[in-house]
Amino acid sequence: MERTRPTARRNRLPGLATAAAIGAGMVMLLSAPASAHVRVLSEGAEAGKPATLQFRVPSEKEFSTTVRVDVTLPEGVTAGSVPVDDGWTINRTGGGKGGPHVVWTARAGHEIKPADTHTFTVRVNPLPDEAVLRFDTAQTYSDGSVVNWNQPATGGQEPDFPVPELVLDPAAVSEPPSSGSGPEGGPHPAVSEGSGPSAAPQVKTAADTSDGQDISLVVWAVAGTLAAVGLIALVRRLKRPSTGRHG
Repeated sequence: MERTRPTARRNRLPGLATAAAIGAGMVMLLSAPASAHVRVLSEGAEAGKPATLQFRVPSEKEFSTTVRVDVTLPEGVTAGSVPVDDGWTINRTGGGKGGPHVVWTARAGHEIKPADTHTFTVRVNPLPDEAVLRFDTAQTYSDGSVVNWNQPATGGQEPDFPVPELVLDPAAVSEPPSSGSGPEGGPHPAVSEGSGPSAAPQVKTAADTSDGQDISLVVWAVAGTLAAVGLIALVRRLKRPSTGRHG
């Protein structure tokens, strides 16, 4: 009598490995973050009141680090103080192109690594009475390249290098322009991260600090569900008794 040969189980293993690999790939695809840009956030910011601005800077290049960040303050905005940031030197200039600048330069070993994000803080004096404040930002990488985040949104679409915007009056921003669309027709609301050209524009208010977290939560929920279903199916199939034939 020949011993039972668990051929069925052996034959199932390659298929299970393939299914597991596909499931892992789907999870990684769904959980990939949307394209990140430099953003300015300030919870509760209002015209006529001091505010704390937080500039969130991602390092988007694969093989280079961010070594310098230069933020231009718009007209009417002045820095009251700039908190110390470990590993970075701070330089404030009173004028120059576009207005006062706040510049952070990384010390060796403290650069923003690829795929990492760092937040820089500026405490400003009472803000001007404007609907939208735009902060032109120049990001310098270790390879010498400079990315200028200075493009305003036009036609409800987010450009490739959008200028960081702080919306103080959402109602004014959301009103349709009186004639045409573009810079001459008034400010446009910035499209949130992860939105396509055909998606409806979403206004980023001064208190909106989530910055796409809702989308991320949905993505992670879907990814987690798929992973759980795949794991349950894998366990059930492995627990099935192997079959074989007796000679």
